[in-house]
Amino acid sequence: MKEFKFTIDGKQYNAAVNELEDNFAEVTINGKTYKVELEKEEAPAAAAVRRPAAAAATAAAPAGLMTVKSPLPGSIVKVLVKAGQAVKKGDVLLTMESMKMENNVTAEADGTVKAVYVEPGKTVMQDDKLLDLETEAVAAAPAPAPAAAPVPKAAPAPKAAAPKAADVPAGGFKVTSPLPGSIIKVLVSEGQDVKKGDTLLTLESMKMENAVMADRDGKVTKIAVTAGQNVMQDDLLIVLG
Repeated sequence: MKEFKFTIDGKQYNAAVNELEDNFAEVTINGKTYKVELEKEEAPAAAAVRRPAAAAATAAAPAGLMTVKSPLPGSIVKVLVKAGQAVKKGDVLLTMESMKMENNVTAEADGTVKAVYVEPGKTVMQDDKLLDLETEAVAAAPAPAPAAAPVPKAAPAPKAAAPKAADVPAGGFKVTSPLPGSIIKVLVSEGQDVKKGDTLLTLESMKMENAVMADRDGKVTKIAVTAGQNVMQDDLLIVLG
């Protein structure tokens, strides 16, 4: 289990991340534990696989009031919506800074913003209310048609583990993953000069997009990850010269 401490506005928080088991990890913040499921990549199937005829139809999602709460303690950077605004599932509602990362809080359903409780610069605790979203009802999907017996999928190819910081020769500044997650996008290239505060890549963890930023000025001398790759806490991401 990995443990670390961080301080926001003079208050100290303790965090711990258990090692992954299959594609699950447990993240504990100040004694409260979350089970995190990471997206798992699979090799392309040898042939299309149909669902069995007995599969049930997708249930309808009812309309209702959804309260969006802060997943971690941090500080609000930007609020991108206002009361009365319509949003779609996946739209970014606001950004917050936590554990030296900028995190995008996104809508989990289509709906309309009913109330916003925070503004830029405000410090929030875990589970503090950020905004209320009145969600729209979603119609149930029809059950799939009967299909032929499934064709077995090809076994997924083993994935190479992300390199650890210790695997890199001495010299340079190593940027490592602060949490287990999946790389969304790498925004720099080898040989590129960066300034302190520049975003190097984005990482999805705990259903949030996290911007991993440079802690100092430097030149990118090595990129150890690619988009779509799963990483563990402390895996090497980038080396700055």
